[in-house]
Amino acid sequence: MNNEFTGALLKGTDVVWLPLPKYDSPSLFSSILDEEKGGHFLIEGEVESQKYVVPNVVKTVLKDKTEVTDLLLYGDHGMVRKVHGGKARVVLSPSFNYGRAPGKVEKVSDKVYKIFGEGHDFLEVHFLFDKVSHDGNTWEVEGDGYVYLGYFSDERFGVFGKNVSFNVERGFERTVEYWKNAMRRERNRGKVADIEVSGYTGDQLLEAYENSVGILLGLMYNPTGAVVGAPTTSLPEVVGGPRNWDARFAWVRDSSTVAEALTLSGYAQEARRIIEFLSRMVSFVSKPFMYSLYAVDGSLPGREEEVSWLSGYMGSRPVRIGNDSPSLVQLDLEGTFLHAFYKYYEATGDENYVKSHVDVIEYIADWVSDNWKGEDAGMWEERGERAQNVHSKVMAWVALERAGKLMKAIDRDNPWKEARKEVKDWVMENGVVNGKFVKVVGREEVDSSLLTLPLYGFLDVNNETFQATLKEIERKLNYRGLLKRYERDFLGECVLPSTLSSLWLARVYTRMGKLEEAKAIVKAVLDAGKGFYLVGERIDVDRMEFTGNYPHAFSQANLIMAIEEIAEAESKRKETEREKEEGEGEEGEGEEGK
Repeated sequence: MNNEFTGALLKGTDVVWLPLPKYDSPSLFSSILDEEKGGHFLIEGEVESQKYVVPNVVKTVLKDKTEVTDLLLYGDHGMVRKVHGGKARVVLSPSFNYGRAPGKVEKVSDKVYKIFGEGHDFLEVHFLFDKVSHDGNTWEVEGDGYVYLGYFSDERFGVFGKNVSFNVERGFERTVEYWKNAMRRERNRGKVADIEVSGYTGDQLLEAYENSVGILLGLMYNPTGAVVGAPTTSLPEVVGGPRNWDARFAWVRDSSTVAEALTLSGYAQEARRIIEFLSRMVSFVSKPFMYSLYAVDGSLPGREEEVSWLSGYMGSRPVRIGNDSPSLVQLDLEGTFLHAFYKYYEATGDENYVKSHVDVIEYIADWVSDNWKGEDAGMWEERGERAQNVHSKVMAWVALERAGKLMKAIDRDNPWKEARKEVKDWVMENGVVNGKFVKVVGREEVDSSLLTLPLYGFLDVNNETFQATLKEIERKLNYRGLLKRYERDFLGECVLPSTLSSLWLARVYTRMGKLEEAKAIVKAVLDAGKGFYLVGERIDVDRMEFTGNYPHAFSQANLIMAIEEIAEAESKRKETEREKEEGEGEEGEGEEGK
């Protein structure tokens, strides 16, 4: 669940992850990273069913038929749990600062409590039921009602005793209505529902699509338009391994792709907010995107640190907060941003927005023209190594190509044509070994980022060199129908398939007309989503579960685009078949009339 400020994860009816007041704040509930120290917000009972009412609103039915509906309030730093069905037992034991400071309960009234950590911040909890009894960190409630949990930074704030209107039911219902209204703006609903994927009805595919759009909207930090890569930290890519990273920041690459997906699905206004946030991050004194990621308020994230007192998800350590990726040079960022910018213009025809950002577009294209030959860490953020990454060079071409198109849209000159041609010629000469594109110049290995070459229009999907590259990727990186990012990196062997890479492959297959192969990949991703249709970074194929930080915005955006592209291709195929049948029918009628 997300509310454009922060995100919560549920395990059954237990809130196992929730930082407040914003995504990158210290967590108050962290039991997903440490069952004992992390803290709980649990409504006891055995789960019978659980699903989204609308995106970001979860309804759980317990075996005793008690219903619990959970959401994070829109426009508020708080959570509400609506309980329907008689008696319920609520366990509330927050542990502040990533599980370091167990909360201390202070009773304010029979139905209102404050819970303090080690600083000035506190939680104010209202139990809005007919009857409430309390013992330690446990409350028993009777009748239908709400549990409201609000976060406040110090004693000056809070709701109790302020003599202002306070209506939790109204806030709950308006939040639900907000998400319902948001979903009504989608495009291509009919085409998505018409896709035929084994094991899924049209309504289920539409639900997967809507949940994906809803989660991306919720992952936006409303005050700035930043989009976090994921609302979690240190959920391991491989259980027990060291690939545990803090994803609660706005990656330029990931955010640009989210903007592209939202534009495609009819949310150009929200996409523009993301583009605007990123445009404000452009530096005019050095590399345009000097850093690969930013905090949600536009500042740089804190230094990467290890939280030693938490045991980690299923013992996976270290638990990390902060991220050191901004120290790495990555040359593909400018291309992903200008591509998203152009997609926004292409969908809206908003020339005024292009005109108001000419300085940004020109500076990026000028800088890329002068600096594309440099080495970088690549999109996979290889720590401790810089090289001539072919994907980064291709994205330099994308930056120059999209900048030229944007200038043409407003009748301005395109001074980057020669540089654009030079980049492409260089890639075709240096980035191809034995008839195949390679990950790094001078080596022979391939990686899944090369699948993006036709997705960004660098060449046609049927290009002979690309087709040879695709066969090599399928041979080296395929694992039971899904795809790994690469064979090895600075941490060792790549074990599990990547959701992102697999969805890139589905999009490539769609362009090749191999719709059944594309649908098989989408089906595998949906199967791992287990009815919620939210996706993580990697897929444990043996258990059909996601690993890594969750939900993963980059992958979620590509699920939207894969579904959209399959829907469009399927629609065109059916239209072609109809026209062919009608044509044959007309020919037959003509013969009979002779």
